[in-house]
Amino acid sequence: CGELALAGHRVVRMNPSMCGVGASLDTFDEPQRFARQTLGHDVEDIEAVLGDDALGLDGPILLGHSRGGLVAAISAREYPAIAGVITMGTPGDLLRLTEDEIEMWRATGRREIVNARTGEVLHQDVEVLEDYLMRQEFYSAPSALAQSNLPVLAIHGGGDEAVDPSSAGTLLAEVDPDLGRKVIIEGAGHTFGLAHPFAGPHPHARKAVEVIVDWLREERSG
Repeated sequence: CGELALAGHRVVRMNPSMCGVGASLDTFDEPQRFARQTLGHDVEDIEAVLGDDALGLDGPILLGHSRGGLVAAISAREYPAIAGVITMGTPGDLLRLTEDEIEMWRATGRREIVNARTGEVLHQDVEVLEDYLMRQEFYSAPSALAQSNLPVLAIHGGGDEAVDPSSAGTLLAEVDPDLGRKVIIEGAGHTFGLAHPFAGPHPHARKAVEVIVDWLREERSG
């Protein structure tokens, strides 16, 4: 966020209400919220931010990493105020589970999630699974991006160990070729070299920022 601000862009960073990161803004100190977090909750949070007159947002472009990119994609279809979408390391489909894994989740009532950035072990309630299965069409990011008819930049690390790099192409599969752009940063992992606790900038993250700044310049000048 800081690098984008230094490049002259106004940046509003939001902390989703159900993400599990509370007052600390650094650790998952509200795991009970994370356990019930759905994409629908996050999309509603985007609506709240867009509707905050005090922010004075004019043609905002949403940027989301991993799951956040799915939220950005869905929100772009739902809210006309949005002017574009940037995804980073975002899966083409939220539910990347086998039938056996789904049945295990249902049988136990929850599943473990290991945060790629912090290494913390969290849990998701089975209600999250049922919500996704019930609203799969609404939660389809490729479809949402196509329907939004907005410019989209999909960035992915070529060495992403959590989400296959092919996901960037999946996200753009239904997007007008004139509106979509895919950039693969060779060797970059899911977090683009950034770790918790923050240990300073990384070349992969710097490259991602460079790509974003160049794309924003083109979009704003066009």
